[in-house]
Amino acid sequence: MSKNKIWELIAKKLSGEATEEELSELEHLLRGNPEMHYPIQTVADLWHHATPETEDAHQAFATHAARMKGLGMDIEPEPIYPTADLPGNNQKKYLLLSLAFIVLAIAGYYSFSLFSPKPAKTLAKAVPDKSEVSTKYGSRTYLRLPDGTQVWLNSGSRISYDKAYGINLREVVLSGEAYFDVIKNPAHPFVIHTSNINIKVLGTAFNVKSFPGEKNSETSLIRGSIEVTFKNQPSKKIILKPNEKLITANDEPVKQDTTSGVIQEPSPTATTKNTAGITKKEPQALVSHLTYEPHDNTVIETSWMENKLIFRSETFEDLAVKMERWYGVTIRFADEAIRPKRLNGIFENETIQQALKALQLITPFTYKIDNNEVVISSK
Repeated sequence: MSKNKIWELIAKKLSGEATEEELSELEHLLRGNPEMHYPIQTVADLWHHATPETEDAHQAFATHAARMKGLGMDIEPEPIYPTADLPGNNQKKYLLLSLAFIVLAIAGYYSFSLFSPKPAKTLAKAVPDKSEVSTKYGSRTYLRLPDGTQVWLNSGSRISYDKAYGINLREVVLSGEAYFDVIKNPAHPFVIHTSNINIKVLGTAFNVKSFPGEKNSETSLIRGSIEVTFKNQPSKKIILKPNEKLITANDEPVKQDTTSGVIQEPSPTATTKNTAGITKKEPQALVSHLTYEPHDNTVIETSWMENKLIFRSETFEDLAVKMERWYGVTIRFADEAIRPKRLNGIFENETIQQALKALQLITPFTYKIDNNEVVISSK
């Protein structure tokens, strides 16, 4: 019911008919249904193009229906919307809703092709008893696991699973970042292995970011629930609820209030000793809420799914790592003093040159681009 209401309010917002109360209600509903942000963004993009004629909408539906049937999916007959006798704005609203449901039906298959169709940069290979898919920098891809679970793989990421997937467990190994929409199957739990944590689910949607060499890993839950355990402390478990994220410091210590179950931010030097008196590090963990972009309620943790690179109070050094993956370049600092500069912004359709020029408006620096290498210097 809430999703139908969301679409109704989105239609009013895009047609300029939403009241302040309805906009507030829409904001509240989107915070409770963060998985709706991507399909809504896609529909908004369609809206801002020229209004399609009714025949065009029917043709679009027929085209997508043919593609879906080719993938073995059943689809309802084409809906008929009574648009002929409606005023312009209402006719446009009905057409928008028609396209919205089309987008929802095909989003799982074509979401990445809408904004980043770069199959040549996606590497799939098979080794004995194992399948692996990886993406190069500047590329993202979509894949469907044997059980129907959908995976969106961000740039510079790799996922692998063995040929026994689904027989007893559904296990994958992730290096990098991916968004999962897991098919529910209580008899066969879905488990993701990263460098320092294991994530166990039955059926849910969530984002995992665990890049080699980065200080932190993040697990962001959109819907359902997941159980996270630490590889060097398998007895410790953290259960995430929707709109929560778990931040774990790679190879850093942990501090947990065992009486309340609350994860607290530890001091960097926290350690424990076992019975033999040997000091051992534990993984640091912190549970917090998902973060939203104020002007459109985009979930920042999954904004890459909407082809947005959002950064908030990010050091230039950390942002450079993300830009390397985003644009497929190498960034080198000729001046160490620039690395800690804090930056805020959003990149969406900008080229690397446009992105760098935008950053120059925030902090002074110069740059040179030689092939795929960017050198940042003081101004």
